[in-house]
Amino acid sequence: MKATTHPSIYAYVIAAALLTSACKEEKKPEQTDETIPVKIISSAALSQSQAVETSGLLGSDNEARLAFKIGGIIKDILVKEGDHVRKGQLLATLNTTEIAAQTGQAEENFLKAKRDAQRVQNLYRDSVSTKEQLENSQTALVLAEKQLDIVKFNLSQTKIFSTTDGVVIQKLQNAGEQVQGGAPVLYVSSTSKQDWIVKCGLTDKDWARLKGGEKAEINFDAFPQTFTGSVKTLAQASDPVSGLYQAEIRLDKPSTRLANGLFAKVNIYPKEKTNMISIPVDALIEGEDDSAFVFVANGNKAEKKRVKIAFLEGDKAFILAGIDAGAKVIREGSAYLAEGAVIKVVQ
Repeated sequence: MKATTHPSIYAYVIAAALLTSACKEEKKPEQTDETIPVKIISSAALSQSQAVETSGLLGSDNEARLAFKIGGIIKDILVKEGDHVRKGQLLATLNTTEIAAQTGQAEENFLKAKRDAQRVQNLYRDSVSTKEQLENSQTALVLAEKQLDIVKFNLSQTKIFSTTDGVVIQKLQNAGEQVQGGAPVLYVSSTSKQDWIVKCGLTDKDWARLKGGEKAEINFDAFPQTFTGSVKTLAQASDPVSGLYQAEIRLDKPSTRLANGLFAKVNIYPKEKTNMISIPVDALIEGEDDSAFVFVANGNKAEKKRVKIAFLEGDKAFILAGIDAGAKVIREGSAYLAEGAVIKVVQ
């Protein structure tokens, strides 16, 4: 007896065959575009003066710490801190009791030496005294006269007079105090516009770039405007404590009223210019101290370069070394790049 096959069995067999065939087919991977879009800019060569940046305090070129030549007790101090004074104005005096007595003693010694010299001269004329006695009496007279000159000069130094038109910055002693000769009593500074200077410190590297006379820009926290000036002096030896070289910047007769001790930020522009490369600041990555990295386009690949930064100014970075002029610097998209990444330049 002949068996019959149910039609549904064929349907199951065909479906299983199709499923097996589909499983054997490999799934094709999806295609992705790994190219990174970037924007570039050509670096520009220029000759630029790299500013020397420093800071200091405003002072006067004509200032003095006034003192008595001799020691003694201060009788009067006729000014106080902040007072404006005139050149030649009496500022302080010493008690002159002791020096006046010394002056009187020197005058009496001089008169005695003068009488003795005259008497010996008369005796020598009469051949009673010797020539040696005559010469000794003349020498004693000269010495007595010089001693009198000394005490008279010291007596004149018991008063302190202002050496300039200016202001009393500091009073260092008070009336009634014992003071040693040469010890500062008053600190007086000129307020003339032509005398304002900023004293600042320079490193040895910055000092070597300056010759004197360079232009400078000065900014004070107390004023919004920028002042101009020039390098007046450069120290030829470093300060033993700080190790810095002092520079004095003379201001160009400012119209603004200034005061001693103002803190100043100074930019000095050397006369010699340096060859540098200019690129946008936003092209820099991984900056540290005076070095950073940039990406440049080398064909369709990104190349990472280390650069040495001279300084930043506004939205520009000035580069001393690391890339050449005309290099295609990547300024947008660099954050997504790695060395050798494939790039596509877009507008």
